[in-house]
Amino acid sequence: MKRILHIVGGMYPGGLENFIMNIYRHIDRDKVQFDVIVHSIREGDHTPEIESLGGKVYLAPRKSRHPVANFLYIRKVVKQGKYSVVVRHSDNAFPVTDMIAAKMGGAKRRIYQSHSSDSSLKALHYFFRHCMGWAVTDRFACSENAGRWMYKNRDFKVVKNAIEVEKYTFNEEVRNRVRKEWGLTDKLVFSHVGLYIPVKNHLFLVRFFAEIEKKREDAVLLLIGEGDLRETIEAEAKRLGIEDKVILTGIRKDVPELLQMTDAFLFPSIYEGLPLSIIEAQAAGLPCLISSAITKEVIVTDLVKQLSLEDDPEIWAETAIEMASGTVRKDRTEEIGKAGYDVSELAKWYESL
Repeated sequence: MKRILHIVGGMYPGGLENFIMNIYRHIDRDKVQFDVIVHSIREGDHTPEIESLGGKVYLAPRKSRHPVANFLYIRKVVKQGKYSVVVRHSDNAFPVTDMIAAKMGGAKRRIYQSHSSDSSLKALHYFFRHCMGWAVTDRFACSENAGRWMYKNRDFKVVKNAIEVEKYTFNEEVRNRVRKEWGLTDKLVFSHVGLYIPVKNHLFLVRFFAEIEKKREDAVLLLIGEGDLRETIEAEAKRLGIEDKVILTGIRKDVPELLQMTDAFLFPSIYEGLPLSIIEAQAAGLPCLISSAITKEVIVTDLVKQLSLEDDPEIWAETAIEMASGTVRKDRTEEIGKAGYDVSELAKWYESL
């Protein structure tokens, strides 16, 4: 049996973390096992599930505080575990130093996987991007934009963020049941899935939802996720007088069902790689209003519209209401599968690494 070592910041539910878990759940684990080096372990993350599936989770010293200890730890884990394949997932090039450590530890195949098209660490990114030519053997990216951001003019392979398509198939009975459970049967429900972090642009989202609420008193906004900006988001909703209409759910295990009860999906990110949540929303048959900063590669059905973040919040509000009120829900999973986002096919490919 082959063991592949992934290196990440942590396995708290998010886009790239869910990408890894989607593959891990569907891969033939008698042939391939996933182990993970993380830099933090938090309550509610994927660590217990990884271990239950047969994987190992290693906690490395924080790179920002102990860079030398971090480097030596990764080299030791790779060497002692005799890992021949190591995958580093990141939104910038700074962690390419992990690939140098993996190389010194004996890893023959060192894969870098880009999950974003921008980063807050631009200076470090541009500096360490020069190491991509010799420290890395394979360059992957979730989209063309993410690949160009990470590797500039070097070749790379687009590896699409895939989902468990069948879990999101629209079901009217599930929709009605979940809406009743949440007390939202007669509401116009908007949703967003993502960590509460600056790039997801929650403050802009809450502000244009306030415009929606002025036009539709039955409107409710469901923010599915968790993060450091929770208190800031709550404060903004209170300032706008809509705190009773904005529901912060925390991390949820039933996202497919929550999408079933939603009427439209809102995603005004400042930048992204290729967000899985938009693929999931389309699989659920949801109209999606997203920012023009997000790659068009995410548009695989006719359910998606893009607006500029420079557009007035009222334009976002009017468009969102129109989309939520005028879309007939139906099964879209075949379209998602044909576009290459079915995780069962990606898992088979990953087994061959």
